[in-house]
Amino acid sequence: MPLTATNSDGRQLVPAHPVTASEAAHADGARALSLPCATTHRVRSQRRNRIPIPWRIHMSSHSAAAPDPETATPLHTLAPELAFPQFERSAPFDPPQAYTELSGRCPVAPVSMADGKPSWLITSFEGVRTTLSDPHFSSDMSHPGFPNRTGKPVDDLLKDTLGAMDGERHRYYRRMLTGELTVRRAKAMRPVITQITDEALDQLAAAGPGADLVKHVAFVVPSRVACHLVGIPLSDYELFTGMAATLMDSTSSDDQFAALQNMVSYFDTLVTDREHHDRDDLLGHMVRRYLATGELTRDMLIRLAWTTMAAGQETTAHMIGLGVAALLRHPDQLELLRREPHLLPGAVDELMRYLPLIQFGIPRVAMDDVEVDGQTVTAGEGVVALPPLANRDPAVFERPDELDVRRNARQHLTFGYGPHQCPAHALARLELEVVYGRLLERFPTLRLADSDADLKVQDKDIMYRVSELAVTW
Repeated sequence: MPLTATNSDGRQLVPAHPVTASEAAHADGARALSLPCATTHRVRSQRRNRIPIPWRIHMSSHSAAAPDPETATPLHTLAPELAFPQFERSAPFDPPQAYTELSGRCPVAPVSMADGKPSWLITSFEGVRTTLSDPHFSSDMSHPGFPNRTGKPVDDLLKDTLGAMDGERHRYYRRMLTGELTVRRAKAMRPVITQITDEALDQLAAAGPGADLVKHVAFVVPSRVACHLVGIPLSDYELFTGMAATLMDSTSSDDQFAALQNMVSYFDTLVTDREHHDRDDLLGHMVRRYLATGELTRDMLIRLAWTTMAAGQETTAHMIGLGVAALLRHPDQLELLRREPHLLPGAVDELMRYLPLIQFGIPRVAMDDVEVDGQTVTAGEGVVALPPLANRDPAVFERPDELDVRRNARQHLTFGYGPHQCPAHALARLELEVVYGRLLERFPTLRLADSDADLKVQDKDIMYRVSELAVTW
């Protein structure tokens, strides 16, 4: 018989579908374990009861529940379950196996960060949404409890960017940026995105079968779109993309800091140009509307511009490479999109749900005691919300480990959630839709150049990505 649950009024809620035998066994096993996070097992087993998604999302959209003193186990008293980050995967498109195993029994678990300090790892859909939306969690990188995911010092320039702000100050600056990145403006860019994509596909075709799709398409399209949006001259295209790539490469702190300084200097030059020339681009608009009126300082304008463009360009570039690789490894889904191209917008969200792009998670620090998925996080403790695991939560997504381009995956968390959700998500979705669609139309027999070869991935950077993808047709 299917399991059911009741809401706060005592009314029965019918599950989206019956709990599978394996899931029921998983939940029963979790209840029997004695772990540092034992207080969460009861909550996790209830989450497996397939409560209908609209009800769950409505409930989780509120701030976290008041902490229960019985669940307040200080983080520093617990032995870490894992060292963070982990990298070993059972399959190239899956999150690291250790996270998956831990999430099944302990959705809020103590882990040891790269600098040796403890933090909570949040892996459930509900828990990640709470962490990213509750105002009692802060993005302030300067806080001593803020998780350090790489073990390297954080440059002061990063500590006062939009992504590291909270509350009213964050809202004040974010509204300036989102006004330039609306859905309407993104749609107006479709012709430009299509033209840039077609030119990149021309280069792929000219390179011939066996060409690297990452080199000719994945890195080219998002960076050229970013250049067009911000107003970066095409003559500076390689300079900009090189700096952005180095910023996201965690292998060398010295190189990252140098790229950061170069990026700031470069955008300072662009701002000076807009102060003397009236240009119709994002930077020009913000100079006239906010810098000239005194609502925005020069330093903050530069930070808003370069952080948004660098992060957005990298995210979309990696999703092109990973997304095409995933479709080529799932020929049934690829063929479905060829036959039914109207599925492309939804397929973009499904690929973003399925692929473990944000592999280092999203860090926060608790400014007050907050209950997350049955575990109290004490003020001053760090947490890392892990979207790749939340996007595979079986309480929200049926058959979560399968790629299904017919699925409604719009609620995935790869763009984040809450006040810090990616401000350019509409533009990113459109870019991916255009690139995937034009690629399948232009190369109807597209396939991997060597279907038996292992995918070449880069799993040590902040974002998981395909480093090379040789294709033929």
